[in-house]
Amino acid sequence: MCALALASLMACAATLPSVAAAVEGSSLQQLAEHEAHTETATTATTATNGSSSTTTSTSHTTILIVMGAAVLLLAGVGIVIVRDARRVAPATEADITEPRSGRDAAAMMRKRRARAKAARQQRKRNR
Repeated sequence: MCALALASLMACAATLPSVAAAVEGSSLQQLAEHEAHTETATTATTATNGSSSTTTSTSHTTILIVMGAAVLLLAGVGIVIVRDARRVAPATEADITEPRSGRDAAAMMRKRRARAKAARQQRKRNR
């Protein structure tokens, strides 16, 4: 389970530099295309439209990869949390079916009386 979480974390970490480079490169490319569009005639506009379709497909692919890595990371975190919760507080069938004596008023009074009796006996022994 821990290996799954570690693997998803490593996959996410490996995609971050490429995602950052792709986002930075595409934004710079879009900025350059926008400047070229304003300065040149319609021929530059047709060239811009042709290259923007590849940029769009690249960004969609990048988004899908990032979303897949995020889903794997969240699934790994969820598995680790559930495993830890089950390990720390195991509940048996007897724990579920029996009422809790800590909340039962009569049981609390019995424990209180037993502690008081034990304290009296301790005081008698230490005289």
